[in-house]
Amino acid sequence: MRQSGIVIILLSAIALFGSGCQSEPGIDKEKFSEMNRTVRDLKTSITSSNPCDAQDTLLQRLASGTAALKEKAASKAESDLVEAYARLLTTYQDGLLFCQYRHQLSQFQFVPKGRIYVFQELDPLVQKYGFSTKSHLYKPTGVYWKSIEGESIKVIWESAEFQIKIIENMVNYY
Repeated sequence: MRQSGIVIILLSAIALFGSGCQSEPGIDKEKFSEMNRTVRDLKTSITSSNPCDAQDTLLQRLASGTAALKEKAASKAESDLVEAYARLLTTYQDGLLFCQYRHQLSQFQFVPKGRIYVFQELDPLVQKYGFSTKSHLYKPTGVYWKSIEGESIKVIWESAEFQIKIIENMVNYY
């Protein structure tokens, strides 16, 4: 009699603790299907011969999709995935900003070919990505200015590719 009482108590304890140890739901792949198509399109754009020619619609799709999914994340895994999309969005925006400045200033003769003038707006990104700068003197005014190597943008695209791999792994293995 005593053994059956102990067994009942043990089974009750296992049932009680076991119900609290349910695993958290993973990722609802259907909910994220549109964003995953956007990420595939972005990956194609980044690995193309000129990622700076990306369409603005891709950036808009990534931004609006990330904002919409932020409210719909139903689990920790989904919240983590939305954060990964947000990091990718930031990296992609950084790259496009450098592309914009590289393109705009390529027409000015004072900027050496293959370099990007570091405007004040770009300075935090230069620090963020650890780009080395070169100082230049603009002789007519005697003012020094900084530039980075035009190929530095590749570091940002590589970072975006790395973010895409993280997202793909999260989607495939959660």
